[in-house]
Amino acid sequence: MTDIRYIVRSEWLKLWSVRSTWWCLGAAAVIVPVFGALAASAVDPVEAAALPKAWLAEDGFDPLEPLTAVLLAQFVFGVLGVLTVTSEYSTGQIHSSLLAVPQRRRLLAVKLVVLVAVVTVVSSVLTFGTFFLTQALYPDGLGIGLGDGGAWKALLGSVAYTVFIAVFGFAVGAAVRRTGAAITVFMVVTFVVMNALPAVFPTSLQENAVRYTFIGLAESLTTLQPDPQPGMPVAALLLAAYAALVLAPVLLLAERRDG
Repeated sequence: MTDIRYIVRSEWLKLWSVRSTWWCLGAAAVIVPVFGALAASAVDPVEAAALPKAWLAEDGFDPLEPLTAVLLAQFVFGVLGVLTVTSEYSTGQIHSSLLAVPQRRRLLAVKLVVLVAVVTVVSSVLTFGTFFLTQALYPDGLGIGLGDGGAWKALLGSVAYTVFIAVFGFAVGAAVRRTGAAITVFMVVTFVVMNALPAVFPTSLQENAVRYTFIGLAESLTTLQPDPQPGMPVAALLLAAYAALVLAPVLLLAERRDG
């Protein structure tokens, strides 16, 4: 049985040796702070100061609004998850990997762990860094600290959603294996199916259904509102269930699939 430390080291080196990893993370490093700063700079200080704080009222001023830039970068992290798997299939390197590590389930699991570790660190740096940047850009009295309104929970929720979207992309990539097809499936599910899903429900239920889409759950994780629906723990569990729904069959059937 292959030493797990060897597999981790090998997968770490492979992830960083692929140019797409640098492109994806580089794009995220630009998108999140730049769009966050632009959003913070566009806030009308007079109008914002006249509103209650977001954690006191649903329609209040939300000082974390610029962090929706993290959601803009979800495509980048999802594509990184896809490419973590499919890049080896497209180059044929997967055959060498399977010769070195015949236990395919173990190989996929280590790839996933390495991906999660990288995305967690990068997303945390971008999220918290952008938070401090945007709060500093607000006029006096509008910026908040980590302890105000449970901001730190919302920031951790933002990181958690980024990790989820990368894991979901990984699961799609492991299931489809072809880069173009996997990215297409990821985009269709994330940006088309999830947006269209509420429309299949009766009109009276559509507003509630939106809350259980990817974006709806992301908003529950990242909001400062006093009573988000669903709550943060439920939103986190539902996102984990979404990921498991695709990832579990891929891991269970990994030993039965060819190449």
